[in-house]
Amino acid sequence: MSYSNNLTALRWLAASMVLYGHSFVFLGLPEPVFMGWAPMGPLGVFIFFAISGYLVTQSWESDPDPVRFLQRRALRIFPGLIVCLALSVFVLGPLLTTLPLKTYFSNEHTWGYFTNAALYITYYLPGVFETGKVPNAVNGSLWSLPAEFFMYLTLLAVGMLRIPKFGWVVVAGGLMLLSRLWASHATEMLVMYRTDVRQVVICGVFFWVGAVFFKYRLSRLFSTTSVMCVVMIWLSLTRWPDWFVMAGWIMLPFLMLAFGLANGRLLSRLTAYDYSYGIYIYAFPIQQTVAKFWPTMPLPLYLLVTFSATIAMAALSWHWIEKPALGLKPSRPFKEHGPLLSRILGKIRNRSEGAV
Repeated sequence: MSYSNNLTALRWLAASMVLYGHSFVFLGLPEPVFMGWAPMGPLGVFIFFAISGYLVTQSWESDPDPVRFLQRRALRIFPGLIVCLALSVFVLGPLLTTLPLKTYFSNEHTWGYFTNAALYITYYLPGVFETGKVPNAVNGSLWSLPAEFFMYLTLLAVGMLRIPKFGWVVVAGGLMLLSRLWASHATEMLVMYRTDVRQVVICGVFFWVGAVFFKYRLSRLFSTTSVMCVVMIWLSLTRWPDWFVMAGWIMLPFLMLAFGLANGRLLSRLTAYDYSYGIYIYAFPIQQTVAKFWPTMPLPLYLLVTFSATIAMAALSWHWIEKPALGLKPSRPFKEHGPLLSRILGKIRNRSEGAV
């Protein structure tokens, strides 16, 4: 993948939107809502899913091997996540728990927190964040990771079944229909594997629209003119909220991918510093901690403090954990070449592929 695009900058933006939206929640303020549709936090997650659908489909098509595909996906998610979980259990928990350390470490829920490493999500650590605007939640952002990984498995199944291109549209359309008729309006959660299936459907729409965009090579439609037309059409639908929301399933991925895939010499420099995942997984516990000690901090100062601390942790995670882990991604074998040349070409390809 070329480094001359804005995709990493877009991921930074999406992660920062989640942090920004959560800031209002932690301070007991109403969270801003985009055009009466989605709060800033969920909107950032939708952008993540749209980007992921596009890039993960690209990764599959460049090397449709299921084992290597899953290895790449696992190396992107789990190393950084496991370190974040360990820091939460062994550093944050002991420092903030109201329980004696012996009681804290002997509590089954302390060790149960590591079920998050299997994407079996729990937010609770004994005696930690018992009060506040979001009580008993150490890292509420983790909810989206099972939904994301489920999308990987769904894409893998569709790819292995060699479903034709139109079938990808059917999957995306089915998720849209399910979201419209059920997930977006259901008041009761449907929980499977500790994950709200409603959110899997809602986020899955954006993932699969992104996948269809790559499958049909729709990036050829991205231009200043098309972006302006999409913006005007989408805004014209604000009078009809239901149509605006449904149009957003396609319009949001179109606009975000058009921006992300555009050439940008300045923003493309962030490719070497993809802190977005670290921002996403570290922001929530950092924001909880700051809100615990300074619950009435003014919003601008709260944003400055939490964003700075989160960036610092995200930088450590990227340079020490995530980037080295991505260096272990398997290369597609070059069977027509000898083993030495195959390894050399594989390394070259890994560097060009980046952090897909």
